[in-house]
Amino acid sequence: MSGPTSGTGYLNELYEWARQIRRWTIGAAEVFHYFVVKSSRLPLSVSLPWALKFLFYYGIFLCVAPLYFTTAPIITWIMLETQIMPDAGYLISSATIFAYILLGMFVLQYIWLALVFIICRLAETSFPDSIKDETSSARSAFHWLMTFSTLLGCAAIGFWAFLEISVRGKSACQHKASKKDGLILVEPTEMEIFAQDMDEQCYKNVERPETVTLKLLQ
Repeated sequence: MSGPTSGTGYLNELYEWARQIRRWTIGAAEVFHYFVVKSSRLPLSVSLPWALKFLFYYGIFLCVAPLYFTTAPIITWIMLETQIMPDAGYLISSATIFAYILLGMFVLQYIWLALVFIICRLAETSFPDSIKDETSSARSAFHWLMTFSTLLGCAAIGFWAFLEISVRGKSACQHKASKKDGLILVEPTEMEIFAQDMDEQCYKNVERPETVTLKLLQ
């Protein structure tokens, strides 16, 4: 949910964060479009599970679920208050009961998110160079409390991005990366410098694809 963005202030950081989510969502929609075009060449046993997983993750989990979870109690209460037919045949005839069910799911979600935070802390022992998260417990608790609002904001931006690409089409598929000028520059280790030098040497010794293509055309 938090991409590698760096704004000059909180408002600018929020703007860069939103732009990153929009770009990711439009990119996901573009990938799915390419998949639909090519899916006829794939076996049904491969294309169908992939499509369902893709739609569930990007369409339901990241976009629809948080929005539904927030609006469902209000919409359900309005529907039950304005209905004309008797509510005896409904599975859940009371808006209060439905709200309590969603509240229970809300609490379970926060319990799951708390486990994620705890696992991240416990995993520090396996980090290279004994790197530890220096975030204070109070700040981590604040981050934990803000997880649902972060997911909700991500879902709203993603929903808007899906609407945008549905209306604008391919013209919305433009790569506008978020700014990262303010990220702190960390000095590379000796191993990272060595690996970078090796990559540069390999790049120099291997012909670039466009050069090979020109030679073949000639």
